[in-house]
Amino acid sequence: MDPVLVLDADMTVAAARKAMALATAGTAVVVRRRDPRTDRATLLWYPLGPDDRDRVLGANVDPGMPLGVSLDLHEHGASEVRQLEHPDVTGGFWTGLVVDGARPVGWMTADPHTNRGPTRGIEFPPAPAPVDPAPAQRSPAPPPPIDLVPVEAMPGDAAEAAPESGAEPPQAGAEPGDPVSQVDPPADVTAYPRVDVPEAVAPGAAFEIVVGLSYQAQAGVQGAAMHIAVPQPNQPRELTIQVKAENFTLDTMRYPLPFDPADLAKAEVRIPITAPAVADTWRGRIEVEYSQNGLLIGTAWREIVVTPTAPAGAPASTAGGEVAVELDQNVPIDLTVSISRGEADGTFLWTYTTPHAQVPLPDVQVITKLADDTAETLALRNIREMAQVDGNPNAELRVLGVARQISDLLTEAKFWPVLTAAWKVAHDDGRLPTLLLVSQESLIPWELASVEPDYVIDPSLVDPAAPPILGAQVIAGRWRPAGPETPSGMRRPSTTPAQAMAISGLAVVVGEFGPSSGFRSLKQAIEEGQQLTQTYQAVWIKGTASEVATLLKGQATNQGMPLVAQVLHVASHGEVDPDSPLNSGVILSDSSVRIDETIVVGSSFARSAAPLVFLNCCQLATDSGSSLIEGGLAAAFLQAGARAFIAPLWSVDDTIAKDTALRFYAEALGKGRAVGDVVRELRARYTTEFPQHDQTTPLAYAYYGHPALTLTRQETH
Repeated sequence: MDPVLVLDADMTVAAARKAMALATAGTAVVVRRRDPRTDRATLLWYPLGPDDRDRVLGANVDPGMPLGVSLDLHEHGASEVRQLEHPDVTGGFWTGLVVDGARPVGWMTADPHTNRGPTRGIEFPPAPAPVDPAPAQRSPAPPPPIDLVPVEAMPGDAAEAAPESGAEPPQAGAEPGDPVSQVDPPADVTAYPRVDVPEAVAPGAAFEIVVGLSYQAQAGVQGAAMHIAVPQPNQPRELTIQVKAENFTLDTMRYPLPFDPADLAKAEVRIPITAPAVADTWRGRIEVEYSQNGLLIGTAWREIVVTPTAPAGAPASTAGGEVAVELDQNVPIDLTVSISRGEADGTFLWTYTTPHAQVPLPDVQVITKLADDTAETLALRNIREMAQVDGNPNAELRVLGVARQISDLLTEAKFWPVLTAAWKVAHDDGRLPTLLLVSQESLIPWELASVEPDYVIDPSLVDPAAPPILGAQVIAGRWRPAGPETPSGMRRPSTTPAQAMAISGLAVVVGEFGPSSGFRSLKQAIEEGQQLTQTYQAVWIKGTASEVATLLKGQATNQGMPLVAQVLHVASHGEVDPDSPLNSGVILSDSSVRIDETIVVGSSFARSAAPLVFLNCCQLATDSGSSLIEGGLAAAFLQAGARAFIAPLWSVDDTIAKDTALRFYAEALGKGRAVGDVVRELRARYTTEFPQHDQTTPLAYAYYGHPALTLTRQETH
């Protein structure tokens, strides 16, 4: 067998280049990656051919990008391997990687006459990402890294097994042969949530729930393993627990959970809680969020019945579920807001997480109730009002009126003191704050909230040149809670928004509406598609039923080869008619069928490409004035597998929409700026480029994705 150099998908491109420089002639190179479909417990292997190696070594690849992102690795592209004792190996018939358990042994080429024995693979664990110097004032860069090494111990690695007496495994990133002064601890450990909630309790009963960690999923519950970073010796070994329990009474909703990486099962906290004093049987839910260093790492919930007939000493509830969240500890988000729907329409439960210890967080449950609306009616009214004044001298008054209404809702949720404190931390660092809204409620346009002095009491934080609108002042992104786990282990939307995407191709769908179509021609949309095609070598897809169907089925081609595209851009008409769902969606130029959420969910392209989707649809005026994306196509594309989504909330001006798209790609793809910051800057044009403040189109765009998501252009081979 030939020797094999093993690179980890989580290591940086710079570290991979350094490792590849050590490889001798005849050494095979493979990338090792954890399978996200199996809670990362299974290993996937990707041999690197000459083109892939050239891509890693190419000057156009960001050295700080994760290797797996730069190569755009997917589950379906993984290679088969053979175990050392497999008959194909012992018989000399196998060509490919040979492993012993989870550890690579060598690269075998089928040759019945060879008598070479196996040679040991060279393994390089992922190295910590380089730390950039502090950015300048108002820089779009994400917050400074937390001093944690984002290396995951792989099955069978030295980091996972106890070292032999006197043995000292090499440190992550150390050169072979370098002296090692101490043993590196594992970079993270894996544990399941432990949430012990009684199956039933009596009305008004005081009881305890036990929250902690476990090495295995609780019986009867589909578990989700969380990855917990092992802190440095001078850092606290502690998670933060937040409890959401509508109608139950808690002394406080936030608890520390100390843990020992060597014995996670000992970690537990007992939380006193009182059941509501209901007269009839009532079913409730207790939800627990786990966070570390201000980033969510998992959520677990259990159902509980409050009934007068509850037995004493009821068994633990097994009705519930768990979701693991994997946000990069090296890219902390200044403030994450989780919004859950309550039992009644218009009721929301709020929690806040932040990596900044100086930011005061609410200790009591935060539960809000809309006075006269459901989320749907409030959102539709706001969006209708915004759409009606685009280009009107009264637009500025309407914008401020809607913004203040939304800010008042956030005031009730105790949002402003938390945001202001996190914003102050970022401001003192010379940058803008990052904000992630993870919300079951995806209808209300929270990004339109006012940041006037009534709400953000420190005016020095607010950019006076930009509109006093939240989404134009901070680097924000939305996400939806993860979807249910399939038997294969997939969740759509994923538990975690992507933080980097390698872009090797774009597909641009353009609606070309002639006089016979009955729709207004979109000259600017055609020019938009032409410029994107010329600038980024995008593949032009006509907005017809047949071509769009071929694309969404994953059957489109480019120069005779299967189309590879990680961006789907649509420039066309769109419409929403709540009274006629079949008339809602993206309008095709030759068919009455709309590309609606059901068709999107059935798309093979979205599942395999996991694209960034930009629907730049100039919506037709409808009596409802409702949004094309909220609760509709945004949710559908994320459910289908999209990693990010951008679209306007209301009808937009054709010319401004074209300019918005071209600027977005020039900044996000051309310059590699964070997508959340680019969208913020595009919203700010409401005041910076329209001094009369009469064009609402710049404020219309909503963004679903990680606020610090970066796009990197990759050359195709």
